[in-house]
Amino acid sequence: MEIYLASFAGLLSTLLLGVVYLADRYEREPIELIQNFFVSGLVLQLGLVLVVEAAGVSPSWSGPWIVLTAVGAALFLSFQLNRQDEVDEPFDGIVYSVACVGGAMCVIHLYNVPGVIAASPYAGALAPGAEPDLRDLVILATSEGFVSEIGRGAVLIFSAVIFGAVLGVLQLRGWAPSRTAAVCALTALATTGPDALAAELWYVRGALALAAFVVAVAVKRRSAFRNRPEPAERDVLVLGLKTVLMVFGAALLATVLITAATEQPDTSGLTDLGKNAGEQRVSAAGS
Repeated sequence: MEIYLASFAGLLSTLLLGVVYLADRYEREPIELIQNFFVSGLVLQLGLVLVVEAAGVSPSWSGPWIVLTAVGAALFLSFQLNRQDEVDEPFDGIVYSVACVGGAMCVIHLYNVPGVIAASPYAGALAPGAEPDLRDLVILATSEGFVSEIGRGAVLIFSAVIFGAVLGVLQLRGWAPSRTAAVCALTALATTGPDALAAELWYVRGALALAAFVVAVAVKRRSAFRNRPEPAERDVLVLGLKTVLMVFGAALLATVLITAATEQPDTSGLTDLGKNAGEQRVSAAGS
């Protein structure tokens, strides 16, 4: 099942990075820097997940945990982007925020989806030794739990668009990183909190999606580089291939680490050994 999860998370993350890269018209950000922020988000979220798993606090990353991810990303980006000279328009804040949160989202899906599959009536489709066909995967992908999981990721991305725009505007105005971090963290809290409190109602997510779309369009239309000719992307295929390999490699590594952390050791053999030893001691005492 691990290879299916890594493929799903890698494909979703690749599509997300492709969309945000192509949306950044007029003066696109370096693809290598976008990749770096994706990996940063993935590593930070993986650390959070492993710490929570070690503490045995939560079996899934949802509700208030999603809020924690968004606020943490906003704080991290406020200080990290302060040292990036490439941020020269507000839309750049959206690009890097979505890339960073996309890495976190990849880990969240890898962590949550096994539980979603186990609770699904079609869990056997991805059981060890099973050979799922396209119909099995489509049925699983349209199940209620799986759709809800995708919705949680969408909330994170929509939140990243909004607090990323705020981050870009404040940084270009010369705000100190601490002040920017406070405002962006509050924005992340305000955009993800209602979904956590409203039990994932569709119209709450719809309003957030609409707000994110309006903010992204409004920020990009005011780009200072709007009248510049767009550069030719002759090497976009090579850049895309490098990004795909990087994303799938990171997703596979995260899958292995999460699986190792969440699997319970098989103690049945030790139990049987102890039972047999106990029976032998009783037998020896009786004789």
